Amino acid sequence: MSDETLYDLRCYVSNCFNHRESAHADSGYMRLSKLMKEEYDLDNNDVDEVVSEIEDLVSKFIMNESSKFQDND
Repeated sequence: MSDETLYDLRCYVSNCFNHRESAHADSGYMRLSKLMKEEYDLDNNDVDEVVSEIEDLVSKFIMNESSKFQDND
């Protein structure tokens, strides 16, 4: 069983979305923010809420489904 916590997983997930391929590329979060704000007239609070929910959902899924987090004793 892994010692990683849900918080650790959220940090890893966040890093995945914040990664940029090059200095000129946008991260996944930057593209999502632009889409939500420029195309759909939502604000930063809306973006923050969605980002938080995405990180939470992905982290919980990993923790529930990955064999690393199953107690095999």
